[in-house]
Amino acid sequence: MDTTTAPSQTAIRWTVAAALALVCVLLARGILGGVPPEMLHALGLVAVSLTAYAWVLYPVGASWLFGLAVLVCLVWAWAARQAGALALDVSALAVLAAAATWQRARRARALHRLQQTVGDLGEELVVKEQAIAASVQTRDALQRKLSRYTQLQTIAEELSNLTDLGAIAALGVERAFSLIGKSGVCLIFLVDLERQELSLFASKRREPAAKIRAKHGDQFDRHVLRTHRSLLVNDVRRDFRFTVAVSPEREISSVIACPLMLGQRPSGVLRLDSPQSAAYNQDDLRFLDILLDLVSAAMTNARLLAQTQQLAVTDGLTGLSLRRPFLEQLARELSRAVRGREPVSVLMVDVDYFKSYNDAFGHTAGDLVLKGVADVLRAVAPPGGLSARYGGEEFVVLLPRTARHQAGDVAEAIRRQVEQRVRGSAGGSTRAKDLARAAGPARAVTVSIGVASFPDDAQVDLELIRVADQRLYEAKRNGRNLVCSS
Repeated sequence: MDTTTAPSQTAIRWTVAAALALVCVLLARGILGGVPPEMLHALGLVAVSLTAYAWVLYPVGASWLFGLAVLVCLVWAWAARQAGALALDVSALAVLAAAATWQRARRARALHRLQQTVGDLGEELVVKEQAIAASVQTRDALQRKLSRYTQLQTIAEELSNLTDLGAIAALGVERAFSLIGKSGVCLIFLVDLERQELSLFASKRREPAAKIRAKHGDQFDRHVLRTHRSLLVNDVRRDFRFTVAVSPEREISSVIACPLMLGQRPSGVLRLDSPQSAAYNQDDLRFLDILLDLVSAAMTNARLLAQTQQLAVTDGLTGLSLRRPFLEQLARELSRAVRGREPVSVLMVDVDYFKSYNDAFGHTAGDLVLKGVADVLRAVAPPGGLSARYGGEEFVVLLPRTARHQAGDVAEAIRRQVEQRVRGSAGGSTRAKDLARAAGPARAVTVSIGVASFPDDAQVDLELIRVADQRLYEAKRNGRNLVCSS
């Protein structure tokens, strides 16, 4: 459309310019040549018409130039001939010039207002676009948060079904790695109470990251454990709290870590790091803290469950197995022994004169004696054996893959150790030692032991226990502080 309009408009402009020049020339010649006033009036009307058209067709400068030229010619003609018709032409040109000037001013004002309106609309459009962009960013952030909260809900449900500490820790690092992202490594350290140091418990790394070699944490993990507070480091080289970390395993620039609280004390650290600077933000730290609360609660529940299960099968005073789980284990061992044609032995152990000891010195002193005997059983029983408190001052020891003569040697070792250790250091205090020395007619803590073996003495579990018990009482009848195995 522009290719056809531009040439035609240019041709019209040149044609109008040529016509105005021609009319002005004719007016000049008519003035000088004595043309009648009527002819000059007609030429004047043509000139006024062309000038009015030029004001529409040309820019302001060119249109005023043409108008001035026509005005000069008309004024000249009117001055030379003094014709009223020419005066009307001059007046008409003046009126048209005024009208054109007013119209141009009006159009200029309208154009200015329109430009202002367009500018305002442009600014408003920019503001709206910025608001839309901010809204999109806010929506995306809310969607990410919603997605994370949904994942946290799923993680909470998954953790509620786990009771093993290892499985809980593995799930924790797996979900932290996917929930936070942007990480090269995710680690969980737990406090080793014996060594009083951190120990790597679970890890997740982005392939092909190097194998984790720092099994006891570094300055970041120890800082979290010491301060009991979460840590966010955007650039380890610029944080004055830490020395520049040069890890032989991987590059570390950003670190995010939270303390693992089990109960009311910090018991570990969950930590992620990245080779990129400023990889994490406060939202990441907040979500990691929430995730760690879930992991901490699951680990606390798992420990309580393990303790409860342990209490259900363990004597609270001596720490040995209770009677029922011992009998269950004995039945399993006998079934295995039948299939493998292997021997199994049982020791029945009873503290001599324990009732007299309790009556003379009280139950607290008696409890110390029972604990001492339990310590001896744990120390002397071979690997794979199981010691249990059978009832009162009576204990029982299960010895898998042990023949009767071997069981007799173990029983003799137990008898000697009780006689030596419990009497000499029962409870560790001077008062306890005095009580142990004064116990019973023999004035010492001793035990009597009966030994029974499968398949020589019995074929079933309860019969094996009965035979061992009979030999125990035979040892007591023969003077106590004895081992009876036949």
